[in-house]
Amino acid sequence: MLQQQKGKCPWCGMHFLDRDVMAEDQITPRSLGSKDYWSNRQLLHRHCHDEKTAIDLIKIREKKHSDILNKLSHFWEEVEWEWIEDIPVYKG
Repeated sequence: MLQQQKGKCPWCGMHFLDRDVMAEDQITPRSLGSKDYWSNRQLLHRHCHDEKTAIDLIKIREKKHSDILNKLSHFWEEVEWEWIEDIPVYKG
């Protein structure tokens, strides 16, 4: 990977130095729909990996919330219900 990346961290664009701590990273996390292929991997500086992971976790959390809202939306589309005093009530 290091040779394929020409010795550079794709996150910050800086070259790796001998003393740098590197971390293997999934470019797109599996939980966001990627496969665990070799082509989905990259080497990052450890601190760059920490930054990217924090951003990835936000995206994962947003996707989970979106998935939950979609499931609820589909549920309410399939049942009879009405609003009673700001509460959706199942009619049966």
